[in-house]
Amino acid sequence: LEAFQHAINKQTLDFFLTNSGHYVQLEVEAGATRLATFRSRAGEQILDHFGAVLFTRRDSDVLNLQDLRGRTLAAVGAEAFGGYQLAKLAFHRAGMTIEDNLQVQWLGFPHADILVAVMEGRADAGIVRAGVLERLSASGRLDLDEIRVLEARSHDGFPYLHSSDLYPEWPFARLPHVDSELARQVTLALLS
Repeated sequence: LEAFQHAINKQTLDFFLTNSGHYVQLEVEAGATRLATFRSRAGEQILDHFGAVLFTRRDSDVLNLQDLRGRTLAAVGAEAFGGYQLAKLAFHRAGMTIEDNLQVQWLGFPHADILVAVMEGRADAGIVRAGVLERLSASGRLDLDEIRVLEARSHDGFPYLHSSDLYPEWPFARLPHVDSELARQVTLALLS
């Protein structure tokens, strides 16, 4: 994400696709405008929202976020919207802050590394983008019965395990220096 800022400062970036949290930051700070929103597929279902899932091992004594005080959370990175920032909100709603109550292991991508750390006992809990656990299960790398979702949520029409609210999928956006007609043509090409 740091590279985005350098490219924006040099005006070498015209269009971008990024996570929802980063987009909001760029809308406020750089005047970005979204043109289209990414859609993902869950089987035959088209999704235009996503969330995050906090999880632990099924055999863990961690039953809720409060039980994680003083323990370890595996996460992608501080700038990762689905891989960390949504967990911050969940902990805030539970009256806690991650910084004051947990030790964070920054593991980076891929999200599968978060699962491995939790399953091997190197972390007490992890956070990944919703849908990652199901994909790992479908590939034979995880038995969903071996995990426990913390703060499980349910939203009509959203098929994945999740612990957070749902947010619009990644937006495709332009920066303010991009010609409006070019932006229109790019948008039409994307939508066609």
